[in-house]
Amino acid sequence: MQIQCLSKVTVWCGMTPCQVIGPFLLEETMNGERCLNMLENRVWPALSTFDNIENMIFMQDRAPPHFTSNVRQWLDNRFPGRWLGLRGPHEWPARSPDLTPGDFFLWGWANDDVYRSEPRTLDDLEVRIQQGLTNVPQHLLQKFVADIPRRLQNW
Repeated sequence: MQIQCLSKVTVWCGMTPCQVIGPFLLEETMNGERCLNMLENRVWPALSTFDNIENMIFMQDRAPPHFTSNVRQWLDNRFPGRWLGLRGPHEWPARSPDLTPGDFFLWGWANDDVYRSEPRTLDDLEVRIQQGLTNVPQHLLQKFVADIPRRLQNW
């Protein structure tokens, strides 16, 4: 049996104490333009439905597409003074650990489900990612979001 070679998939997702936002999949390499497009057309429609959006803090990692000028401008407009990222109002310190819950918790949770057996097609991979990231128990989301202030203090 021949196994189809899988393309690269970029996954964006966020989390609140109540739910996972996304995941949103991109079958291309992420760059600043694609990042902005995903924020405007997929992430913002999901986030703007929250009643407490004006209290939400947007965290992102140090990936280069996240700190292009157009993405930072978008974040400044949507989350004025309330976003954490490279060259943002709340800057990541140099050589700091990656503190985003998506990196230290969420992907680790889904990774076992996604790769329990080798996905055979890109569609199979996408379905597994969707299932793995939408099945996170709410009590774990609450625990890991509540732990963020402690992680920030331990820089």
